[in-house]
Amino acid sequence: MADIDLIPHDYRTWLLQQSMLRRYISAIVVLNIVLLLGSGWLQFANSNAQTRLEDLKAENAVTQQQQIQLGQLQSQQAEYEKQLSLLHGLRAGAAIDKIFAIIDQSLAAGELWFLDWQFRRAGVIVNGEQRGIETGYFIIVTADGEPVANQVVEIATQMTIHGQARDHQALSTFVRALFEQSDIQDVNVQKTSPALFADRRVVDFTVTVELNSALQES
Repeated sequence: MADIDLIPHDYRTWLLQQSMLRRYISAIVVLNIVLLLGSGWLQFANSNAQTRLEDLKAENAVTQQQQIQLGQLQSQQAEYEKQLSLLHGLRAGAAIDKIFAIIDQSLAAGELWFLDWQFRRAGVIVNGEQRGIETGYFIIVTADGEPVANQVVEIATQMTIHGQARDHQALSTFVRALFEQSDIQDVNVQKTSPALFADRRVVDFTVTVELNSALQES
């Protein structure tokens, strides 16, 4: 006897469709959950990567800033060392008694005498550009206040003498004797004028004597 299917075909088809629909919905739900979890993990990983990237950028910026500061400090150190060397040179140079001994070798007794004198010591740029001689210590700068770079500085010692001579011949003899001194680099007669000394006409003069930079303090 053949089996008789009492379930209508349409109902059986509907049940099959319902079963497939439930499976499809379950798969969609599972897939959404997986995608949601994956999206959350990716967002977390991306956030960590972004944070690490920002940290690396900050560290790199700090490193570059430190390198810039280090370069600035090294430049300042080099400039300070140049200035310190110049100051040491300004404090050094020929001793006062040695300068007087050199000048005294050029004097003729009774022909010439000093009324006043001044000593000045300063740095001179040896490339031909010469700064004015100033009293005390100084730092060579440009017109805009920036330090002069890559300049070789020598220490120049000057003695400015104000005195009187018996006549122009006596003054000329004194200047010529100064030029003959090996320790003297240059002699410059600044000015001369007639004057009276003990009811006698004499020559009032101002002379600048520059010593060789090689003359060191003994």
